[in-house]
Amino acid sequence: MDAERWWQPFVEAVALVWIVLFVVDVAVSFDLLVVSESLTETIRGVLQWLLVVFLLDVALLYRWSDHGPKRFVHSNWFLILTVVPWFRPFRLLRIGRPIRALRLLSRSRRVGSFLNKIRRKCHSLWHRLRD
Repeated sequence: MDAERWWQPFVEAVALVWIVLFVVDVAVSFDLLVVSESLTETIRGVLQWLLVVFLLDVALLYRWSDHGPKRFVHSNWFLILTVVPWFRPFRLLRIGRPIRALRLLSRSRRVGSFLNKIRRKCHSLWHRLRD
């Protein structure tokens, strides 16, 4: 289905927009950023409407699945949890498998040496940024 193909990238883009707006809203709340009251209200309204997109995402994924409600919830509990945008960064935990593969590759002499060079370079850049 065409909708299934474009829906996921759309939801990911909406998630990025939500995160940016959420950070701006938090910055405004802590007086780290000064914007007009009308812009603040607009940002909060957009954040609420974007939650509807995340709820629709789960509804569509359920509709496109071949499972009943109980099995869908059981097999997609993590996805359902990450519908709430505050938990969306937890989706990054899915990269655990590639990290484990990278760890296995790092045991090879060439790859391990390359990764150590990258680690040292990042470490030195980090110290330069802090100073």
